Amino acid sequence: MSLALIQGNLFKYQSRVLFQFGTDITIKARVDSYFKKISHGNEVQATVLTVNDQKIPLFLRPKVLLRSPTALPPGAFITGSVSVNPISGTLNRAGFDREKHLFSQGIAANVTLSTKNHTIVVSRPHWRSSFHRAVRNATKHSRFQGLYLALIFGDRSELGDEMRRQLQYSGLSHLIAISGLHVGIVFALGYAAATMVFTLFKMVLRSKASAWLTLYGLPLSLFIGFVFALLYCALGYFAISTVRALIMLAVIIGFLLWQARIHRLLIILLASSAVLTLFPFSAASLSFWLSFSAVTLLVMTHAWLAARQNVVVTVLSLHLVLSLCFIPIVGYLFQGMSLVGALYNVLFVAWFSVCIVPLCLVAALLTSVTTCFDWLWSLLDIALTPLELAIGFAPSFWLDIGVGDLALLLPLVVLTLLYRWLSRQALYTLTLLTLLIRLGLERESEVSVQFFDVGHGLAVAIIQGDEAVIYDTGGANDHFSMVDTVVTPNLIAAGVTHVNGLILSHGDNDHAGGELSLQKRWHPKWIRRPEGDTTDTQCVQGTQWRWKALEFLVLWPPKRVPRAYNPHSCVVLVTFEKGNSSKRLLLTGDIEKVSEILLARYLEPLSIDVMSVPHHGSSTSSSSFLHRTIDAKNVVASTRFHSRWALPSPRVRAQYQQNGSTWFETGVDGQVIFDFSGQEIIVSTTRSEYLDPWYRQMLRSRVE
Repeated sequence: MSLALIQGNLFKYQSRVLFQFGTDITIKARVDSYFKKISHGNEVQATVLTVNDQKIPLFLRPKVLLRSPTALPPGAFITGSVSVNPISGTLNRAGFDREKHLFSQGIAANVTLSTKNHTIVVSRPHWRSSFHRAVRNATKHSRFQGLYLALIFGDRSELGDEMRRQLQYSGLSHLIAISGLHVGIVFALGYAAATMVFTLFKMVLRSKASAWLTLYGLPLSLFIGFVFALLYCALGYFAISTVRALIMLAVIIGFLLWQARIHRLLIILLASSAVLTLFPFSAASLSFWLSFSAVTLLVMTHAWLAARQNVVVTVLSLHLVLSLCFIPIVGYLFQGMSLVGALYNVLFVAWFSVCIVPLCLVAALLTSVTTCFDWLWSLLDIALTPLELAIGFAPSFWLDIGVGDLALLLPLVVLTLLYRWLSRQALYTLTLLTLLIRLGLERESEVSVQFFDVGHGLAVAIIQGDEAVIYDTGGANDHFSMVDTVVTPNLIAAGVTHVNGLILSHGDNDHAGGELSLQKRWHPKWIRRPEGDTTDTQCVQGTQWRWKALEFLVLWPPKRVPRAYNPHSCVVLVTFEKGNSSKRLLLTGDIEKVSEILLARYLEPLSIDVMSVPHHGSSTSSSSFLHRTIDAKNVVASTRFHSRWALPSPRVRAQYQQNGSTWFETGVDGQVIFDFSGQEIIVSTTRSEYLDPWYRQMLRSRVE
């Protein structure tokens, strides 16, 4: 706790150093990672050395995410004007939590190099950069270049989306990153090489030297193996996952040299304590828990199976038990499970350990010296072909898992693994608890409306049972889609198995950019939009249809247009009636003042229960005409935290609140969910469900 407090204060100071001169400053920074392509240039991790020519002490230098219009080489020094922004990210019930991830890595802020001012980049000879460049050049014509860069340097920037998806669905994602497995392989290679050399020396040297090697050969071999592992981790800029592996290696080597007999689990506890002592914020990282859980399960399972004589049966049982144990964890993280993950791991973990990783390192080492070993990369391409062929079938064996399914899976896994040791009463009790938990997680609402946190954009899901209708998809680019990272994981977590339809308010990327991704993943039966010539999927004034208990009525635009812009946004009124009560949802897209005036001319005054704020709360929308026509109880503005467009407008927010509306903002509140159940509307937001961790306040608002 003391260390965490010290590190917390250090983090606070680093954040203060960056923001004390405002958001536009001049910095000198050192690039500490390989560049990653993003939608607007490139992104690297960097350490800030000076701010406005004031030198920062060594241990107080903040780490930042540096965005640049050009690729910056590792080890380069950059001096230039930057704009500084707090760390922020989207927060939904499921999906990637960027804020927590960056905090666990010690990243204090985002900085963006100014394109209006000159930037000085000093690239000095750097062994990592030269090594990385040599491998990139040698593999530029290989379809497995992304895999090679990931295995050798931990650089996943060249991995294609399809390859990432297949590796995830096969349960082999851990194979293509510098992890504990790879660090252990490199350590074993160094140890084996040193042992062989020392054995050879003992055979040819005199008795005195041979005796010296006999006495000190083991410590030297362990030390050389550790140096091999250290250099390998340095290639990946000592990512936290590799540092964890190094610490565990150091603990194990220490006990070997000490010749202490100690329980395996105590070794793991000591290693985890050492990691948390050096890096207290690792506890916020899922990879910390995953890696130590994997090692713990591996040790316990191996001890359980060690009495078996058949090696093949032992290995197969080991992979099967590990796969069973990780079903709930993988289901929680990725909203699914691989039905053949154990088989893939049996086939390829050993193949990578014995062949692929050692051959990659040898090929990279020789390539950095000479260009005469291109045939090694061709050999590696052949060696990776079975993986390429096998993981192509992985998506067919992937099973989506919702929250309710997870509540069933966890007890089932416990029952499967421990049924021999559990009494009949324990089995009955566990079964009863499973049923009660599952019933408790059954969705009580008949209709759920979920406003996803997608930054600057809009994506709304209207859910009935296990089906959904989507209104807008959020943004997308060549490397990223909000459908894949936000919409799909949250639909699966909510138990949705089918998307009935898609409504696109208009053609702007922040609203319709994920259309292709949604079609590819969910195959909606129909798509309605205000543009184009297709009449059966039109979204124009007067169009209405029914989906189960919901009635849809399009209020705007009055006619189809060749290309729909903000004023042509499809405005949809959704009505849910049960008995004598009715609930109304109004989705407004990006309509602006002129559209609101024309809409108000013919529209009768409406009482709306839930409404999306037009155009993200821009001052060009939400006019007095709209407020006189529509009385909304709850309004949601889909925004990005610290948006460069300064949305929503404070005046717009104040006007809604003065009119009695309860204001929600996805950039501040995260995902907003409205559950319609009988006479009630139950509202929940992701950032208010639990106590907001202190680091979220630190990253976003720099609050102590």
